Amino acid sequence: MKSNSELIGMLKAHKKFEANMVNLVANLEGKVHTRAAKLLLAEMRLDSRKHEAILDEVLNTLEDKPQPKQLWETRIESYVDMQVMKQELEKHMQLEADMLRDAEKEIRETQDEALKTLLTHIAEDEKKHHKNIELIIRKSYAFAP
Repeated sequence: MKSNSELIGMLKAHKKFEANMVNLVANLEGKVHTRAAKLLLAEMRLDSRKHEAILDEVLNTLEDKPQPKQLWETRIESYVDMQVMKQELEKHMQLEADMLRDAEKEIRETQDEALKTLLTHIAEDEKKHHKNIELIIRKSYAFAP
């Protein structure tokens, strides 16, 4: 296991890599001429920006004093806020499931390969979002009253 300073150094390097990727992919977006290629590159650019933001928050957490043992140790404090947030997360999961169902239906029915590719990316993201929300609920509410 890396020391805390080694881990922070590695995460900072990865964050810098993601920032560079945002710029490189944005440059490529300007050089391609098909809409599907532009959209796929835009997805890559946005993913790199998202990764950069995630790493930034992880770094903020690791650099806080005193440090939690794990990132999940920061919990929602108020019981009422916890219940409202849980309801919102569950509602969002249902919306994501509806969007996934619609995307998968269109993937099966469309003959347009570019549309199928783009909708497949969306469907994969919706599946990841669903798993992430389940994880948030499971970890954040593990000790809820």
